[in-house]
Amino acid sequence: MHYITTLNLVVNNIKTEKKMSDNDLEKIRLKKAEMLVKAQLMPTEIVKIHSAEEFNKLTQDFSDKVIIIDFWAVWCSPCMMFAPIFEKIQKERYQDFIFVKVNVDEVGSIAQNYRITGIPTTLFIKDNKVIHKIVGAVNEDYMNRILEKLKSFA
Repeated sequence: MHYITTLNLVVNNIKTEKKMSDNDLEKIRLKKAEMLVKAQLMPTEIVKIHSAEEFNKLTQDFSDKVIIIDFWAVWCSPCMMFAPIFEKIQKERYQDFIFVKVNVDEVGSIAQNYRITGIPTTLFIKDNKVIHKIVGAVNEDYMNRILEKLKSFA
């Protein structure tokens, strides 16, 4: 009798373990499906931010992605020189990163939150934390080197 009780306990444990592993598999499937949907929804163009709410939604929706933010202004000559470089790199790397432009005159509160004191400034954030910062206009080669280093974060 004791043997049968022990055998039943072992069988029940195996069933429980199987259910747990099925649960784990289902969680993994759901996570993969979520990642695929998110990848399909990822912006393929530069996102131009017009409000703090819009920015907050973007950073929440894509907190697991590296978001590259170009802080700029219309009157800023170095910003105008950097703009075509930012656009070109976005066209080449939109699958790996989300590219965002924030006009500091239009949405100054975002620049203040990140303590932007000079423009152009390019911030690289993930999980709403700054992982890299560039102040000033840089060339395409420099940006590509930075992006290669940050690709492991993507």
